[in-house]
Amino acid sequence: MAGRADDGEQGRTANERIGANGGMTTTTDTDKPRVGPRRRRRTRRLVITLLVLLGLLVVADFGAAAVFEYQVSKRAREQFNLTDDPSVKVHGFSFLAQAISGEYDHVAIDAKGVPVQDTLRDLEVHVDLMGVLAPLGALVSGTLQGVEVREVEGQVRVKASDVNRAILETQNPLVSSITNLTIDPVSEPDAQTNPDERTDEEQAAAERAAELESDDDTQAGARICATADIGGEETDFCAFGLIKLVEDKVNFVPGRLELRNSVLGSGALPEQFEASLLQMLRITLEPGELPFTVTPTAVTVEPGVLSVKGKAWDVMLGG
Repeated sequence: MAGRADDGEQGRTANERIGANGGMTTTTDTDKPRVGPRRRRRTRRLVITLLVLLGLLVVADFGAAAVFEYQVSKRAREQFNLTDDPSVKVHGFSFLAQAISGEYDHVAIDAKGVPVQDTLRDLEVHVDLMGVLAPLGALVSGTLQGVEVREVEGQVRVKASDVNRAILETQNPLVSSITNLTIDPVSEPDAQTNPDERTDEEQAAAERAAELESDDDTQAGARICATADIGGEETDFCAFGLIKLVEDKVNFVPGRLELRNSVLGSGALPEQFEASLLQMLRITLEPGELPFTVTPTAVTVEPGVLSVKGKAWDVMLGG
């Protein structure tokens, strides 16, 4: 029986005790700490304060970045000789940390619709500035005279519409119009020879050569397709050739044609017409000097665009 009583005693909860009359009483465990209303209010106030401070830091970060981007944009506008300010974007987080140090890791500048002479009217200029030095005090006071840049990578992009305009400047009595012009990259071997006419050994060699091509080369394969009015007949054609960078100029030298029209179907044009079209497509583009004294070192072909790019070091922006 004593064992059962012990079991009953152990079975009771920690808050239950036997009173003096043998009855059951309930006690309160005062050992557990209780979180009072004041402590909860202090915690809530602390969280709200931290959130407000974080919001203010974010706003200050964006505000300071806007001031810096305006200063760089103003100097880039003078450098590019533009009518409108180019867009400027500071990469990296946070801006304030970079501003305090006075050095910015990466700043990107983009300008669109840049005209060069009468032919190239819609150039796009993209510039990456790495290691931009601009003291915070001079930036805030507006006394910043020049922005030193450790490394600059610039790129000028020529759109298909400007290439179309350049081709039409070549007068040709046999070709009255060229429309719907497109540009696409191809490998250099495919730009020079027809893959369908290669032997297995020639195809293997062409594939090996294509794998060795680089984006930092002075030439690249291109396919320019359009619709031309040739001798009164609408003809869809694709010209394959090499885009070459020669003395800061971009040359397109077509090597072969593929075409289709309502009379001939697919196949070759009469020799006279083909020679005239190839000569008309042989163009030289002068996109002008790259910004910030960047020396052109490579040419690339992207869908709809021919690009010239290069690098420079230790450049002063707007000094």
